[in-house]
Amino acid sequence: MAGGDSSSMAVVAADREADERLWKKQKHEEPQQVEQDEEQDKGMNPLDPRFSEYDPKKREYIYTRYSYRRGRDINLDLDEESPVGPMGYTDKVFPEGFFLPNTMNVVSVKIVSSDYGYPLHVYGTIIVRDSLDRKCIYMFRRGKDNCQLISSKDDSLILTGPKRGLMFCDWIFFEIDLKVKDVHGMKVKDERLSKGLMEVDGVMRLPYPTERKVQMETLVSMHSILDLSFIFIRNAVEGTVEVRILDGPAGFHGKIYARTTNVPCDIMLHDSKVNGMLTASDKGVVQMVRSIVGVSVDEMLRLTVDAALGGDEFSVCPVEFTPRRNSYDEKEITCGNYKILLKVTWSMICF
Repeated sequence: MAGGDSSSMAVVAADREADERLWKKQKHEEPQQVEQDEEQDKGMNPLDPRFSEYDPKKREYIYTRYSYRRGRDINLDLDEESPVGPMGYTDKVFPEGFFLPNTMNVVSVKIVSSDYGYPLHVYGTIIVRDSLDRKCIYMFRRGKDNCQLISSKDDSLILTGPKRGLMFCDWIFFEIDLKVKDVHGMKVKDERLSKGLMEVDGVMRLPYPTERKVQMETLVSMHSILDLSFIFIRNAVEGTVEVRILDGPAGFHGKIYARTTNVPCDIMLHDSKVNGMLTASDKGVVQMVRSIVGVSVDEMLRLTVDAALGGDEFSVCPVEFTPRRNSYDEKEITCGNYKILLKVTWSMICF
């Protein structure tokens, strides 16, 4: 695991320089010689082979899957998806002093360095396992025939999860398994772009004051460097966002994003330029890419709708909601050519 402090960033920068030298060297070497050198470097795997594999970037064996199999996790099926969905306790009344867990909001995931250069056609999965059941919650899932084009290090992966609020009592684990289909129109021998296990420690954060900022974990693996940005949230509840078009054009052009009042960072729920035009259902409900936001009861949730007016002009409409332990809130707005109902359904995140 690597964090975002200065020492870690220095290590990452050194790794990037070494990777660039290695990549230039390999392009001029015979492929057979490169394979022979890698086989010699591998040696015996000192880790459990069920959860690990050889990483040519680190030149060592690394964990790629959750491997802490003890207690309730002893018979855990690593491929089983979590059956727990959102809004699980919306209708339940909790006493005022009831324990509120911590959570996290994943802001973005970026491939900030690629041995293959750019652009990249990326597919694969990003799975998160939280304290609730350690089962799979997909953040990103694309097949080989549905790649996302990454044009530069500034492009974020289009995240489609989590499907519910994450419980962050001890650790949260991310399993990264991203592959590249082709580079500059040419197939590559090793499609593994980024693969590994990222561990985020929630226990060590408990004794310290809340860090009201975006934090980062970095994964140096296979043929890339990946940055995952997130916000750690104390005393949290889950907010499920629904956008309903009451009147206006059939398709929504624009952006919908969320932020909490104490952290100046937007969490993109949908961008029609990136995700495609949003089409409402028969009841007018817009199908967003993401809809779950964790919010501290000590903050406010701010939803912002940027409705396209034509060209580069937008009508920007922010709306604030006060977090609750259950029930829901609705607010009606007029934004550009749209009359919109914003609804946030609140729920506790509980075992």
